[in-house]
Amino acid sequence: MSMPAEKSSTSPANAWLEPHQRLGGVAPIDHLYNRLDGLYPHRWRSAFANNQAIENWRTAWAEGLCDERVTADEVRTGLRVCRRQQDWPPSFAEFLRACRPTIDPGAALLEAIEQMARRESGGDTWSHPAIYWAAVKIGSFDLGRKTAKDLDPEWRRAFHEQMARKEWPPIPARLPALPAPGETHTPDRGREAIAEMLARLKVAADAHDVGVESR
Repeated sequence: MSMPAEKSSTSPANAWLEPHQRLGGVAPIDHLYNRLDGLYPHRWRSAFANNQAIENWRTAWAEGLCDERVTADEVRTGLRVCRRQQDWPPSFAEFLRACRPTIDPGAALLEAIEQMARRESGGDTWSHPAIYWAAVKIGSFDLGRKTAKDLDPEWRRAFHEQMARKEWPPIPARLPALPAPGETHTPDRGREAIAEMLARLKVAADAHDVGVESR
């Protein structure tokens, strides 16, 4: 797709309409059009009767993505959800829901426990930044030592507060901790620490399951 973007320099949707160097000089909204066209051959393109229809789509979706403060990571999530779950091209509302799928708080808590344990060695991966920042709010000490059942009320408050923000700072890289005086870190010690933390995670997960069943 290659179409001139008709916009003013003060348009709030400029970030989506301006060419982006990382995308090879393609505007993000046009990159999204191309990705959806690739996911839905013929079905996507046939929805547009002419170039004016495509331009109307560009303007409406760029404004919508800007107004809803959709991030590049969320767009990647939306495309992944479409690829796995959606047989037909999405409307804007459907794509927005795909960008921000509902996250189960209980599953998010288990992720927080596991990934905070892995963060000690720099091996953590997070499915959503809100989970990380809620985990920071709770603290690695409590996440590593309390059961999921005990953590649940506080976790739900922290998690829902984060989800209500709708935008989050990037997850920072883990800085390596300095060893205590007279001590050194070794690969074996790192593996032992991970094993200990994962053992605590299993206990927490088992307790969480019991709590869910008893509700």
